[in-house]
Amino acid sequence: MPKTDIGVPLTPDLLKQLGALDEFPSPLASFAPDGDLINVYRICTSDGYRGSSTTLDEVGLLKIERLGRSASGHFTLNVDQQTIHREAALNTIHAEAECKNDPRASLLRWRVSSRLVTPEGEVQPDLDTEEECQSAGDRIEVRMNGRTFRREGASQLTSDWCLFEAVQRLPFKSQPPVTFNMLEGLSLLRRDHQLHYRGVASSTTWDGMTLHRFYQLGNGTLPYEYWLDEQHRLVLVVTHNRAYILDDKAEEKFAAMLDAERRNYVKKKRSELKDLEERKALRLALEQKKKVSEGGEK
Repeated sequence: MPKTDIGVPLTPDLLKQLGALDEFPSPLASFAPDGDLINVYRICTSDGYRGSSTTLDEVGLLKIERLGRSASGHFTLNVDQQTIHREAALNTIHAEAECKNDPRASLLRWRVSSRLVTPEGEVQPDLDTEEECQSAGDRIEVRMNGRTFRREGASQLTSDWCLFEAVQRLPFKSQPPVTFNMLEGLSLLRRDHQLHYRGVASSTTWDGMTLHRFYQLGNGTLPYEYWLDEQHRLVLVVTHNRAYILDDKAEEKFAAMLDAERRNYVKKKRSELKDLEERKALRLALEQKKKVSEGGEK
């Protein structure tokens, strides 16, 4: 079967057709958009085609945890992201942020660390990074590796991960858009973004479940679409070729996938080593045969 362009953005229905999504988690009686919560998402990417081969790759895991609210109205957001790169190398990012309890979960101060783990499970400490940051108007104060410096910032500053929390507290009704500037991955500044409510999503697949949509547009990134159930629980985020799918078993599935990737890596390396040894033995045998032949001629 030849590959054909998908040609449309990823949606819940399309993800189901492509085999990445069977159903969303059932509603939680304990879920409250402004309370403590933990949402865990599988990260999938698409190559943009339909065809006989796999068109969606499972590449990672994103865990968002919101903790409490202080007397000042602030809350803590913990973020853990794990993504698998070439040949089972693993990148882990952990972030802790203090956020305002406003419509955009504005950033006040945060700490973010990144680590690379080899396919053999060994940490690469020379590649570790850790930053402590604080929003200061149009600047961000940064402390990294014992140095303190300033980086370009902005007012109404949030991050893509903060919006995973904030969108759940927005009403399901048309109103003026939420405006903000966004730190993508708590790193890259994307200016002049807006988040709009787009209404109830039309669907022929999700019988018995109503999905609401929010749409984000701004400079420096492709649009984001957010899909929420009637509880205001964020069940799906799509941007570019990437989908974040809420899944109660996401951590279990990711652990199994990482183990399989590492096993395949070991198997591949053993096969490459065996081929190398066989070629080396063959070369030595040919060289020996040549020496014997040359000796006989003399």
